Amino acid sequence: MPYRVEVFDKDLKRVGEIDEWISLDFTVKLRQEGSWQILIKDGTPQSQLIEKGGGIAIWQEGVSKPLLSGQVEIFQKYWTKLQHTGPGSLYISGKCHNVLAYRRLMFPDPSRPVSEQYLSRLPNRWVNEPSAGHAIYKEFLAAFGAGTVPDRRIGNIVLTDSTAGRAMGGVLRWDILGERLEEWCEKRDVAYRFIYNAETQKIDAEIFALRDLSKTVRFSPDLGNLREYIWTLSAPKVTRAIIGCSGENLERYFYQKIDTASEAEWGMQIERLIDQRDIQLKVDRATGQPVRSDSSMTAEDVDAAKYAVQTAAADALREGEKNGNFQVYPIDTPDCQFGKHYFVGDKVTVAVDGTEYSDVVREVVISVDDGGNTQDVAPKIGEQGSGEPLNLYKTVYEMQKKIRRLEARM
Repeated sequence: MPYRVEVFDKDLKRVGEIDEWISLDFTVKLRQEGSWQILIKDGTPQSQLIEKGGGIAIWQEGVSKPLLSGQVEIFQKYWTKLQHTGPGSLYISGKCHNVLAYRRLMFPDPSRPVSEQYLSRLPNRWVNEPSAGHAIYKEFLAAFGAGTVPDRRIGNIVLTDSTAGRAMGGVLRWDILGERLEEWCEKRDVAYRFIYNAETQKIDAEIFALRDLSKTVRFSPDLGNLREYIWTLSAPKVTRAIIGCSGENLERYFYQKIDTASEAEWGMQIERLIDQRDIQLKVDRATGQPVRSDSSMTAEDVDAAKYAVQTAAADALREGEKNGNFQVYPIDTPDCQFGKHYFVGDKVTVAVDGTEYSDVVREVVISVDDGGNTQDVAPKIGEQGSGEPLNLYKTVYEMQKKIRRLEARM
């Protein structure tokens, strides 16, 4: 069986294995909370294994560590007259162990309980470490280990120091640990994960540098490991940003910035007015130039206001600029398999239509059937599928140009 599911109790002691299920779906995420869901026939020994406080570890054949582990959070009974008949089915689901970082706040003074935070020397805590990995380790100590008060310590988490990543500095005050670590890691090519250790029956906090596998892990139609890819070029939504400042009636100052390159490429002009009455400028009707609209403004204030106008226009054009979106849907093959050959955090390469694009695998969604066989493996490379995808206009435009050259030669 390519995948198997082991069950542990609230003390992380192994209690058995689920080898029969209706469906298993799980998502492994980089530096974030992954999730898992298993559907089991109710009233069976399998359905009785997972209890409150316990959880599962999902293993892949040939891989020495679980792909994901985590505690149970939801039990849901499901019965229907047509499909889930008899005793019905049981959905059991939860988050991966990375959720531990999202359950902790970064205390201004971790050595004191909440009721004594007022005794701290400063309301904020400064972080200044030679590496991001060491900063993360120290924050884990402050959240779960010897660096915090006894009732916050979790004895079954194993912490190991790391020198991965560039230097780290910042100010902390009641931040959610997981959210702040996302910011730290993103800028320093470092990551962490909490994963179940079957030998010690504890949770290992692993801190590691991202790997560049872009030369060895490649996806392309020629290699047979791409199920589908889609690229899209979209015209701009704004090419002329007009900023309206304060001032009244004919004294109101307007500033325009034009994306001439996009207008020439797409043959369209699209105007948008952005109301910025908070910028204290009005127009000098004798010269047409911007001047202060408040007599208390200094020359420095006027310069700052002019800069704010230019920034607002540039931001508006950036938000409405022409866009290139690139979505890829790899599949597992014997030579390129998630878990064995690459993992979340690794940089891989996608080669389609004569163009190569390399980026980090940020998330992988896996569905496994009742025989333990993989139904679907869906990696998300770069910002694909996120709420704020990268604008890959240049990459996608190169794909389009190369296709046209090829068609011209045929």
